[in-house]
Amino acid sequence: MRRAPESVDIVVIGAGPAGCSAALPAARAGLRVLIIEREKAADVGRKVCGNTIGVEGLAPVAHQVTPPGGAEVAARLESGTMYMRDMKTGVRLPAPGVVLNRLIFGQRLLADAVSAGADLADSCSCIGWSDREATRIRLRFDDGGESDLTARIVIDASGFRSVLARNGGTTHDDPVARTEVAVAYREIVSLPNPIDERTGGFVVLAPPGAEQGYAWVFPMGGRLANVGIGSTLADVTGSLREAYGVFVAGKPELRGAERISAGAGMVPVRRALASLVGDGFMAVGDAGCQTSPIHGGGIVPAILAGVNAGEQAVRAISNGGTSAEALWEYGAQFMTTIGAAYATHDLLKNLVYSLSNRDLVFLFTQIAQSEKLIHAIQRGSFLPGVSEALRRLAAFTRRPRLTVRIISTGKAMASIRRHYEAYPDSPSGLDSWMGREELLRRSLSRS
Repeated sequence: MRRAPESVDIVVIGAGPAGCSAALPAARAGLRVLIIEREKAADVGRKVCGNTIGVEGLAPVAHQVTPPGGAEVAARLESGTMYMRDMKTGVRLPAPGVVLNRLIFGQRLLADAVSAGADLADSCSCIGWSDREATRIRLRFDDGGESDLTARIVIDASGFRSVLARNGGTTHDDPVARTEVAVAYREIVSLPNPIDERTGGFVVLAPPGAEQGYAWVFPMGGRLANVGIGSTLADVTGSLREAYGVFVAGKPELRGAERISAGAGMVPVRRALASLVGDGFMAVGDAGCQTSPIHGGGIVPAILAGVNAGEQAVRAISNGGTSAEALWEYGAQFMTTIGAAYATHDLLKNLVYSLSNRDLVFLFTQIAQSEKLIHAIQRGSFLPGVSEALRRLAAFTRRPRLTVRIISTGKAMASIRRHYEAYPDSPSGLDSWMGREELLRRSLSRS
């Protein structure tokens, strides 16, 4: 029967980008680190998603994680097209980034963590706490054997269906609703004709069968493309695979595509968990709901959060304490930066999916014409500054109702962002912070 060691300094649940990135700094610091992964080692990196990232977002953690390069990059993007519900009207948007060969990238991240000194137990699942107070978890191996493992710190990177974060892991319970989970169906296909690597990618907003989601096509070099469709779990009424078929049939460039691989997956599309830590515990990546509420992208925030969690774990153990208080800085750092922006994106998502096709075209045309406005939205605001607002005023006055909604949403986004930037610097302030957020969201929903 397979077994794991009885105790380690740090156990990381999940060998995805968040888990491997968390293991790296801890292993490099000489701590005994064990990565638990339910899949076989050779399958680490196989994940159903669009696989696009903005590499510049990894700059803050380049001292730990080497950005993707070489064969890890399938294509480099400069721009893409946002199509509206009719799948015909499109607006070109700047979208610098890369499309990953996810398996190759994932395997390299794992190899880096193991080379740094982390151990790996693959084909092994964490099935829950065996003793929460002692930071002891229960493991089950693929041969049916089970054992307990005690760690000074558990870093949970197991995905949004985590059995640890949702069962006493963090200091406060924060359940995830069906409306806050996206489900997607994706295929890697070979196309009859190649699409332009740098400018040929596109997204279709709210296509038939995914009215609260989107479909995508991202080039992977040559004739290969990453093609998928996704929507929130609560809004899927039929088969996403059938909706995918309708989407493909409606885009001439996809007709005759040959399927190479296919799969489905789920990710959270909501603000981050209100608390990302507990005594001897940190949630990273999807386990902490650290994905964009708009598009579900989470690779970059997962790596950033993973590195920060691993480094915080090193500091906490070095200082002799692993309480929620000792780990709090990790969660506060995320919430006041990426977490603040993503909390505002919740509001932006509600606006976008409530607009008519005509208003969406107008809105995205204005965004496409303004680099400053794009950056403002990425930071979590529709209010890029007085000069930019005045420059756009003439165009927006032609649509007074839309203008009022945009201004209202912009103010709400600014309020939410300020609230997150005031995230408490210790666990003792979390109750009052959560109470203020509930009141704030109620007031915004009535405005």
